[in-house]
Amino acid sequence: MTRQSKTFRRWPTVTQALAISGTPGSGKTAVGALLAERLDVEVLELSQLVEREKMYSNQDVARATLIANVEILEKYLATLLSQAKRIHLVLGHYADIVPDAFLKSLVVLRCHPKILTERLRERQWSTTKILENIQAEILGECTSQALLRHPPEKIFEVDVSHKSKEAAADCIEMIFSGKGTEYKLGRISWLKTLDAQVLHRIMEEGELP
Repeated sequence: MTRQSKTFRRWPTVTQALAISGTPGSGKTAVGALLAERLDVEVLELSQLVEREKMYSNQDVARATLIANVEILEKYLATLLSQAKRIHLVLGHYADIVPDAFLKSLVVLRCHPKILTERLRERQWSTTKILENIQAEILGECTSQALLRHPPEKIFEVDVSHKSKEAAADCIEMIFSGKGTEYKLGRISWLKTLDAQVLHRIMEEGELP
């Protein structure tokens, strides 16, 4: 039996999308599944959608990943969301692609580079692929991309470095209900917290922490 959040019942009845972005390994899938159960929303995992509907322009063999056709995907989402009867929860490191007209809030999961490195090592990713994602996390790439498409008041960041999926879901549910002011942008910066020598090795010498 699904549990419907009390805060969810107060949301507008018009069709809207919620989104969770973040560097691979930050926990989007696990947290998204938990939120879907709590809020009774439709989950849309972008990487699965792109593969299933063949909405990719090429395949990056070296990184073992598909390169999404952004134009086709964006049009697909616009059509889907305009016709949807339920709120959708969009998951993916490029979840910012959701058309702004349908987006209520986008949460970027942030994870400390050292912790993220260990998580990606557990996935047995190549050093090159891990390094690219760690550098992207340090620079806040997912947040930067979101800001190119959406106003800052719709974007939030949650540090999930030491949070369980349940605790992370609690924070995100609060944001989605309109109470997440403490998670507004500008409060998370790994550039300020990492040791200067460690940061130099990662960004300039290509060494993992």
